[in-house]
Amino acid sequence: MLQKLRRPATTFTITQLCREFSTTPRALRYYEEQGLLSPTRDGQARVYSYRDRARLVLILRGKRVGLSLAEIRDIFELYDRGDGLVAQNTHALRKYQERIAAFERQRQEIDEAIEELHAASARLEAQLATAAGHAAYA
Repeated sequence: MLQKLRRPATTFTITQLCREFSTTPRALRYYEEQGLLSPTRDGQARVYSYRDRARLVLILRGKRVGLSLAEIRDIFELYDRGDGLVAQNTHALRKYQERIAAFERQRQEIDEAIEELHAASARLEAQLATAAGHAAYA
């Protein structure tokens, strides 16, 4: 008996994408309003293409690393330039490097804050131990 090979889906419903990416219909509609996704309509239903799905992957990845929707949109707009993605990749690389630098600065600030908290905790523990020692002799 021959089995039919299943081709990957070329269209997706809002429910399918929401389930796959653990997002909400409201978020997908918002990305559509922002011009990041362009589903077609089948009556009232939104029909998302494979391109929309790929863009959603990039939107969520960009958001996860701290890119704004405007920055993501700028990257998307460079896709259709016809230069073999050179402009898009150059722009994306610059944005990624900026985010790396910002995260490294944040990490340094967090490390410094943790050190300050450790020092303050040690001082407080010492003061409490001293106070407890004095209370034992009173």
